[in-house]
Amino acid sequence: MIIQKTETCNQTESPRFISDAESYYKTALGGVKRKAVFTNEILYNIISMSIEKYMMGFLTSKNELPPCHTLGNMIKEVKRHVPVAESLVKKMDYFDKLQFICSFAFIKQEPISDNDIADMIVVLIEVRALVQGHLLHKEKITA
Repeated sequence: MIIQKTETCNQTESPRFISDAESYYKTALGGVKRKAVFTNEILYNIISMSIEKYMMGFLTSKNELPPCHTLGNMIKEVKRHVPVAESLVKKMDYFDKLQFICSFAFIKQEPISDNDIADMIVVLIEVRALVQGHLLHKEKITA
């Protein structure tokens, strides 16, 4: 299916997405220090949720919804509005390949290494800074 245009939404949703992103962000940063409780698979999902919520906050601030919620596709939607390093796009595509769970026909889950989690934390921080620097509503991002 080809989607011609990104769906529109209400810009008032943006602060809620940013707030959710911040909660996941804080949990992820705390979780990497508590490996006995937070496995790499759990961290992968928490970090992914934070990245997704930041990008949703950005896109909803532009009155848009992405046609797909994979990290790789969402960063490409963000890139339509602001400059995004190609290396960041490639990392998002890589993270998508670690756990391909969006298809009922084919589910793939690769082992997630400590290096993958370290890379994801770096990307999370990059995405947070990118969104913070370009938010239309300039929601306050703390800590």
